[in-house]
Amino acid sequence: MNSEYYSIELERDELNRHFGNGIPKNSMIVIEGFDGSGKSILCQRISYALLKKGKKVTYISTELNTLEFIKQTNSINYSMRNFFLNNQLLFLTVMPYLGKAKFNDNFLKKIMETKKIFENEIIVIDSLSFLLVKDNSTERELYDIINFFKKLNNINKTIIFTIDPEHLNDKFLTLLRNVSDLYINTKIEEFAGNTIRIIDIKRYKRPLEMYTSKIPFRVEPKEGLVVEIGGYA
Repeated sequence: MNSEYYSIELERDELNRHFGNGIPKNSMIVIEGFDGSGKSILCQRISYALLKKGKKVTYISTELNTLEFIKQTNSINYSMRNFFLNNQLLFLTVMPYLGKAKFNDNFLKKIMETKKIFENEIIVIDSLSFLLVKDNSTERELYDIINFFKKLNNINKTIIFTIDPEHLNDKFLTLLRNVSDLYINTKIEEFAGNTIRIIDIKRYKRPLEMYTSKIPFRVEPKEGLVVEIGGYA
């Protein structure tokens, strides 16, 4: 395996091959999609493979608390329990606890100032939304956020964002798309009378090998993400 890439191979699926046999290290990866399109499942699938290969991951969720995250990943056979126990996985939830905590305008800034969050080599934010990036942010504030994460790339950190275009400032969304090394859109389409999910790779700046630009998949209980390239083709 090329030392500048992470393998995300799992024996049960061929996702790694469709991504060109690896994803680039020190990159910014953006997974965009509407609610229910599968962006979080893809993010969890990638994180699980990286953890299985001994990498350390920080996973920040704005949608799940710790118990919900464990239950969800267990249900698709991406169990995170051992990674919690051996400190490979740092999971943080920024969900308001029972509705009592309130997000404020400086919430993302507080995250960015917490050095421990960014000690691991892979940092996942699922999802980056108006809860973290205020809708009335100035262009300067948005550029500062981008620059912060690009600087992390420069010190050998890989950043993965999931985003819902309905829940993020349009200017910031455009910036993220433009600076991303790997920009993926997850979507739901009708094909041959069936509803399928698609991983649509919009930009891949430095693939290791040939990759598949459109990867159909489904999500199965106890099995996780299943690639369906044959039926789609």
